Amino acid sequence: MKKLLLFFLTFLSSTLFAQQKVYHRDKFDTEILSKKDADTKYPDLRVAHRKKGSIAFEIDEKKVNNDFMRFAIKQDKSIINLIESKSLPVEIYLNKSGAVDYMVYGYSAFDSRIFNGKKYLFDTLNVTQKELFHSIAEKFCKNYTFPSPSESNNRMYLGLGFGKGQKKVSKKYISTIEMAENCTQPDTVKTLMLNKLYLMDFPEIVFKFKNLEKLDLSDNFIETIPKSIWALEKLKLLSLSGNYIDYENFKFKKNKHIKDLNLQYTGLIKIPKTTKRNRNLEVLFIGNNELKFRSNDFKRMTNLKALNLYNVRTETLPKSIGKLKNLEELDLYYNDLKFLPKEVCELPKLKTLAVANNQLWSLPEEISRMPNLQTLYAHHNRLNTLPNLPNLKLLDIGYNLFKVFPEQVYQLKDLEEFDITHNEIMEIPEGLIALNKLQKVFIRGNEFSKTDKPDEKLTKLTDSLEKRQVMVR
Repeated sequence: MKKLLLFFLTFLSSTLFAQQKVYHRDKFDTEILSKKDADTKYPDLRVAHRKKGSIAFEIDEKKVNNDFMRFAIKQDKSIINLIESKSLPVEIYLNKSGAVDYMVYGYSAFDSRIFNGKKYLFDTLNVTQKELFHSIAEKFCKNYTFPSPSESNNRMYLGLGFGKGQKKVSKKYISTIEMAENCTQPDTVKTLMLNKLYLMDFPEIVFKFKNLEKLDLSDNFIETIPKSIWALEKLKLLSLSGNYIDYENFKFKKNKHIKDLNLQYTGLIKIPKTTKRNRNLEVLFIGNNELKFRSNDFKRMTNLKALNLYNVRTETLPKSIGKLKNLEELDLYYNDLKFLPKEVCELPKLKTLAVANNQLWSLPEEISRMPNLQTLYAHHNRLNTLPNLPNLKLLDIGYNLFKVFPEQVYQLKDLEEFDITHNEIMEIPEGLIALNKLQKVFIRGNEFSKTDKPDEKLTKLTDSLEKRQVMVR
């Protein structure tokens, strides 16, 4: 009896393990799970995040996409050229433990994709291609666990990229490994654009070029960066974006040459303390990583001119951000900031401040003391009032909660572009006519534009501005 029970359990286990997980959309919708049931049992991460005004899910999707492609290439390199189309639409259904329940690819027969009057099907696989994809995808699904388990089941969309496509050949830089290997005058080469080449390892050929100034390795599958990268003493720009780096073994050495560093979508969790050793760093892109800030992260980055913190899933900023006295551009798009710390207003050289797509209820009063601020993107927040503002050239406060037109705008005598679309303003902003430097005005989507009959005051304002060659929308 025990032997029979053991046999049954072994059989059941092997059956479950062999359970098919990969389906074409048509078969999945009709035989496995209807769209209605899928929406109920596996909520779409995109929908949930968009309701919050967030695109945080993109970090997760990029990570899974990278993991699948890296796994697939290790299994069979021919998958790179699997299909001629640019991408294969895929949805992954994850249970709350992070394991994959299903992978569904392609469009349904009823899900037409029409562009310029023509219907395109991006997921047409022949028998051989389908067998290859299914084989690799099944192995991936059975072995993969998403690194950030959820409180419930969910699904995410991936556009799996296949086919390298034609890279533009330029006389100014090298864009393939073959070109690098065949180069007979490496000392004359200053730029290597080795992005999107499906590289699994750091290309050692890079060290052939002693006078290299720009190195772009973005959107490959490189995990390990050799320490010898810092030996390229003329290197000014380094982009590793889209490679999920082993940061435990990747250390920043003190140097005076790196000025532009791009680490977006690299799985960065904390800004490496050794980054501060790059005293001449002027541009730092670390957006699209789920960052945890320390209080002194920016204390010694005194030469930084541009800082990208786009979509880093943060609710706060460290006070040390106020130490960036040479900063000119600060990008805080798509975060969860409910307030902007006054330290941001202590940046005397800041010209562009982008705080759109956050949860801001107000802007700090100290913003009026920023003498060089010219551009402010604050759309898609919860603003309903404004403090006094510096003399801006561009102001975008669309998609907020304004019910009364902010009078402070009328004081911006140098304003060239203004957007206050999709608020709840009743009164027509006639005072805009006095802003003589206006070139573009966006005011649609407010209550004053929703009347059945054209409003005389609105028509007069629009006509007056358009006579001055101002674009009004």
